[in-house]
Amino acid sequence: MALNHTLLGLLSFKPMTGYQLKQLFESSINHFWNAHMSQIYRELSSMEEKGWVTSIIEPQEGKPDKKIYSVTQEGTEVFKRWLQEFPETMEEAGRSDFLARIFFASHIDPADLAYELRRFIRKRQDQLNSYRETEARIKEQRKKGDPDAVFWYMTLRRGVKTTEASIEWAQECLDLVEEIKRNKE
Repeated sequence: MALNHTLLGLLSFKPMTGYQLKQLFESSINHFWNAHMSQIYRELSSMEEKGWVTSIIEPQEGKPDKKIYSVTQEGTEVFKRWLQEFPETMEEAGRSDFLARIFFASHIDPADLAYELRRFIRKRQDQLNSYRETEARIKEQRKKGDPDAVFWYMTLRRGVKTTEASIEWAQECLDLVEEIKRNKE
C-alpha cells in the first residue's frame, strides 16, 4: 500500500493540512497504516508535483501560515484506479524481531521471557483499549448515517480481532513459560 494512495483517500473526505492528516491517521487508520509527519509532507510535495493535489496557503495571525491540500480531478482518478486494483497477495509479508527472539528463547532466562510476554500483553491491551475508543466514535458516525463509517468499522474490527488474538497467543506462551520455570525449580 502506497502512502500517496492513503493520503488521496483521506483527502477525499475534505481538504486538510499535513498536520490534520497525521491526526486523522492516528484517530482512524493507525491499526493498519502508520506514517510519520516527515513522510506525509514529503509525499504531499511529490503528489503536488504530479498534479494529484493542489494547495493553498491560509495566513494565520501570530502563527505560521497553513498549507491546505485538496485532491485534484487527476488525483481522484488515480485514487479510484488504485481502489479497483486489489493486490494478488492479500497480506504484506512481515518481519518480527519479537517473534525471532521467542523462536530462539531457549537461550535466555525464562523469567526474562515471561517479563517480555507480560509487557507485550500490556502493550496490546493498551492498543485494544484505543481501538475500543475509536470503535465508539465510528459507531456514532454510523448512527449519524455516515456512509463511510461501515467501511471504517470493517477495518477496525480486523485490528480488534487480531489484537485480541495476539493477547490470547501471548497468554498461552506465558503459561508455557511459567510451566518451564516450574519444571526448572
